[in-house]
Amino acid sequence: MGLADRISATADRVVGAAKDRLGAVTGNAELQAQGLAQNAVGRAEGDGEDVEDTARDIVEDET
Repeated sequence: MGLADRISATADRVVGAAKDRLGAVTGNAELQAQGLAQNAVGRAEGDGEDVEDTARDIVEDET
């Protein structure tokens, strides 16, 4: 995975955080929950990218 996946993960985190905050300010619990979920997805995707990069580095070091 590459740059596009990292951008997508970051976008999910940013949009999720915005929804979370907007939901909190307006008292919209559903929007806030959606934001928390989207932010979590973005973080998980980013963490997956980090693991993939580390695994790739290990394989490259071994060869």
